[in-house]
Amino acid sequence: MTATAPPETPTPPARGRLARLLPPPGPGRMLVICSAVASVGNGLYLSGSAIYFIREVGLSSWQVGLGLSLVGLISLPINVPLGYLADRFGPREVTILTTLTKVVALIAAMFVANFPMYLLVVGVLGVADSGGQVARGALISGLMGREGRVALSAYLRSVFNAGFTLGVLGAGIVIAFDTRPAYLSLMLGNAAAMVLAAILYLRLPRVPGTRGEKKREGGGWLALRDWPYLAVAQVAGIARLGPTLAAVGLPVWLVTRTDAPRALAAWLYAINTLMVVLLQVRAARGADTVPGAARLQRWTFLGLAGACVVTGLASGAPPLLATAIMVVGMVVFTLGEIWGEGARWGLRYELAPDHAQGQYGGMFSTGDALAAIAGPTLVTVLPERFGLAGWIALAVIFLAGLAASGPVIRWAERTRPRFVTA
Repeated sequence: MTATAPPETPTPPARGRLARLLPPPGPGRMLVICSAVASVGNGLYLSGSAIYFIREVGLSSWQVGLGLSLVGLISLPINVPLGYLADRFGPREVTILTTLTKVVALIAAMFVANFPMYLLVVGVLGVADSGGQVARGALISGLMGREGRVALSAYLRSVFNAGFTLGVLGAGIVIAFDTRPAYLSLMLGNAAAMVLAAILYLRLPRVPGTRGEKKREGGGWLALRDWPYLAVAQVAGIARLGPTLAAVGLPVWLVTRTDAPRALAAWLYAINTLMVVLLQVRAARGADTVPGAARLQRWTFLGLAGACVVTGLASGAPPLLATAIMVVGMVVFTLGEIWGEGARWGLRYELAPDHAQGQYGGMFSTGDALAAIAGPTLVTVLPERFGLAGWIALAVIFLAGLAASGPVIRWAERTRPRFVTA
């Protein structure tokens, strides 16, 4: 499932430093622009939506939280059939469809008046967002091929974090007004960004789907029978606890169990964001093969386990030392995060058949269940209740991922002929 991209031309020196930071002209650059537009919109919406539903609609905080948790539970199993549709009808078309579905849901969010309506709107929005990510992964694979898909995924994550941060900053200004029109402008801003992104997706080459092709041996739902691939996805998903630790666990630990200044929490977030934006592309190099991705995943688990132990030492330390420990902990956590994303892309793409990148991407996303469902509880309750022992328990989880990583990847490699040629 590979599209023929138009020939690319070298970037003239006059384009300046910004052009040199982007992929060469062509589908890759257009995807980066799409991601930048969508990420700003997401930053606008996600920063203010919970406040809007609580203050303006009148929902309780537990209702808002429950709705978001249910969305996570619903989205993961639906990703496989949505990925299958991307394989069948073309990933560009499904990406555009999910993007426009988000527009409809965002407009509907402006008219939410009660909890059932809220559940319906955020459910549609969450499924469209999650399914869109799966379809976009298949689109990246189809447009960039084996040589460029991991590198472009790294570019996209770097750009997304930068754009999302800009959206958050913009939302902060809007939220300061604390009026219904101000909150509604966040919804409209994200909807407008999604419309623009959908238009830009139309400018990409079409990646043909499998509809109309001769039915392959074994039927269409190949990913559901690929147990080795599913095992790889679950092990890789353990590393997704790392970003949750960086975003939730470290700030809570800093405030509740250390003598470091509270304002450090904002600086830790800034360190994480800057490292992702500046280093993600470099960190993913070499992950475009299974051996390279496997090696990077080993470094991921070692880094995350080490960061847990280091961070746990901040409790009881003098303020200056606690500050230094927390900064080192965040740096190592972020290294584990960006290594882990590179490893995920390599394994997700390289172990999947080219004609089924969508459904396999949906299957790979099921590995996020641990981090999505249990992650926030694990990373807050264990350290807060048990101190350093809680951090060591989290380190053991990552070391278990390290121990399982090699065997499940080798199992998947041995069984590739059966699935890739099916």
